[in-house]
Amino acid sequence: MKKIPKFKSLKEERDFWDTHSVIDYLDELKETGEIVFERPPLKRNFQMRLDDATINKLKKLAKMKGIDVSTIIRGWIKEHLNKELKTA
Repeated sequence: MKKIPKFKSLKEERDFWDTHSVIDYLDELKETGEIVFERPPLKRNFQMRLDDATINKLKKLAKMKGIDVSTIIRGWIKEHLNKELKTA
């Protein structure tokens, strides 16, 4: 019977389970009872006006990347906000 090792970090544990099957360790697992799922923090909507040309460019870029327009905009805002706050 294999033993689940003690992990020094979450990364080490993730790396372990990426390369091992939980089926090999079923004898060590214990029932925990009720599973509780936590919701991520609520997000709020924020509206902004953009001209048609900018919107079309955003849609084109999003399609090329295979992601949603709002995902691109959120990423840019977070990236630039963090950069500005570091230099402020």
